[in-house]
Amino acid sequence: MTTDPAAPHREPTEIERPFQGWRMLGFATAALILTVPGQTIGVSSFIDHMIEDLDASRSQISAAYLIGTLTASTAMPSVGRWVDRKGISHTMTIVGAAFAVAIAFTGFAQNIWMAGLAFVGLRMFGQGSLSLIGDTTISLWFQEKRGRAFAIAMTTTSGLMALSPLVISALIAGIGWRQSWWVLAAFIALTVVPMARFLIIDRPSSIGQIPDGIAGMAVEDFVPQRSFTLSEARRTAGFWGLLAIMALASALSTALTFHNVSVMAEGGLSENEAARIFIPLSVGAISASFVVGWLTDRITPRALLPLAPLAFAGASLLGTIVEPGGAALLYGLALGLAGGTVRALSSALFPKWFGTDHIGSIKGVAQTVSVAASAIGPLLLSLGNDLSNGYYPSLRVAAGISVAIAVSTLLVKNPDGETAPEPVQPKPAERFT
Repeated sequence: MTTDPAAPHREPTEIERPFQGWRMLGFATAALILTVPGQTIGVSSFIDHMIEDLDASRSQISAAYLIGTLTASTAMPSVGRWVDRKGISHTMTIVGAAFAVAIAFTGFAQNIWMAGLAFVGLRMFGQGSLSLIGDTTISLWFQEKRGRAFAIAMTTTSGLMALSPLVISALIAGIGWRQSWWVLAAFIALTVVPMARFLIIDRPSSIGQIPDGIAGMAVEDFVPQRSFTLSEARRTAGFWGLLAIMALASALSTALTFHNVSVMAEGGLSENEAARIFIPLSVGAISASFVVGWLTDRITPRALLPLAPLAFAGASLLGTIVEPGGAALLYGLALGLAGGTVRALSSALFPKWFGTDHIGSIKGVAQTVSVAASAIGPLLLSLGNDLSNGYYPSLRVAAGISVAIAVSTLLVKNPDGETAPEPVQPKPAERFT
């Protein structure tokens, strides 16, 4: 084929360039994975070393972690509003830098008070803010394919996070716990900050594209779904139903993870056998994240909502009969399936139900509930153990609460009516050939 040299040169428009959402999905997934130093699964590798070096008791370090997590949760609504006003790139750049500083500060902790302050920073900027921003990025770039995008992100994140304790433990063994915090801080500073500043694009409309990258559709022809304000979202049953499921998941998952060795010992498992629980747990979480995320694009959310609390009810009851062998395997698998299901549902359904114009503010409130519940859960399970001289009564209560939440979700309807917004499709003549 030849071209006419006299024809005027025309630069391709943004709509003719490859859809950038899949690149943004990769960056958002990387950000979610890099929250590890602020997640319990990452911090737990350091706890015994910090207890020994700071001359603190396990109760003191646990209390500091609790207070740090609760304090961090109060900032999430503000971070969400900041994301809505300033955009993803600007917010992630500042949060990434603050997270790196908090990680480095943890390595300088000399007493329990400094450790408590460090936990505030780790939980606020890592577990809370960076997770919120990563989720919001995916929400903004996808609409009809949002479930698929979250399935990819959650599957990848769950798989790599499951390996993080091995990596961190090896790092600590090689260079020491303080130096390991400093290495992690440098890594975050050199990855998250430049990625946010130079590679992240706030939303499709910033470059003349639309969510999902539908070929041939002009930006002005795209009809976005209705967006709720935070005030409007709070008046719907769907908002509170999702918050109840997230609170249950955060409280119970964190409690059972935090006290894993002790809970499993009640069933006769050794410390090594208790640690192996995380293998089926990871398999369950990865599987549920992918399958449930994929399903949110294809079936009504009302059919999916009860799955998570029912899985938690099953895991709680299995925890009361756990013993070495198959029962322990099923317990870990059920707990992983429950956690992965909640993660996929909460990530996909908030933007699906409430739109994206105010998604930062809405998910900021949800993240506050989730982070606060993760702080309270271990304490409640510990108190239940002290009062009942064992974990089993508390686990049965947790199973009952889980079933009650599952039943209540059957009453939840789509906030915008019985059916979700119709998928937006381009006109046939507008498609590229």
